[in-house]
Amino acid sequence: MFKKTGIVVLLLLIFSVGTSVLSCAQDKQEAPLDEYTKVITGRADEIVDAIEFAGEEEKTQVRDIIVEHYRFLNDAEEARNEDVAKIREEYADNKELRDAKIDLRKAEQELKVRDHHFAFCPQLKQIATEEQIDQIKDGLTYNVLNVTYVAMQEMVPSLTDEEKKQIYVWLLEAREHAIDGGSSKDKHGWFGKYKGRINNYLSARGYDLQKERENWEKRLEEQKKN
Repeated sequence: MFKKTGIVVLLLLIFSVGTSVLSCAQDKQEAPLDEYTKVITGRADEIVDAIEFAGEEEKTQVRDIIVEHYRFLNDAEEARNEDVAKIREEYADNKELRDAKIDLRKAEQELKVRDHHFAFCPQLKQIATEEQIDQIKDGLTYNVLNVTYVAMQEMVPSLTDEEKKQIYVWLLEAREHAIDGGSSKDKHGWFGKYKGRINNYLSARGYDLQKERENWEKRLEEQKKN
């Protein structure tokens, strides 16, 4: 668990000396970043550095929104895990009630994350363009949408425009869920779920995906030789 020690020390100092609200804000700005904040700020910097903004102010504002997005997801996940652990311990002898309470806590978590999602995106829209927001979402999800979309077209070159459009819509939906994933595993898990849906869709339309993949791998091998 990440400990925000810098903030705790700062608050103790403020209460002990009775400083003003203004000096409190100044002290927070000057306080050294804790390790977790450094990590998520670094991740956010990598995302915004790959995007062209009108100026440094907009870039910094977007970076800070992304940092708080990471922080919310981490804090929410830690709180949920702590609560689930307590429930498991408290109701260890009552499996039915234990599982029901865990399911309820997870449902509460999903609602909190959903509410955060619908606040996070409008925040970005106040500063960034739709194109920039797309790039931010791709950055938050390791660009899996675009990599998968290109790979699907290369693997199945006979896809119709209708099928390509359907695949892209599902990948967009997967990305929208994935940006709220608290870990790399969670984010990739959402894309895995939708890739399964895409595979079922294509199989139902008569594609032999095993054969398509084998042929694709052969084409890749041929390209390496040339």
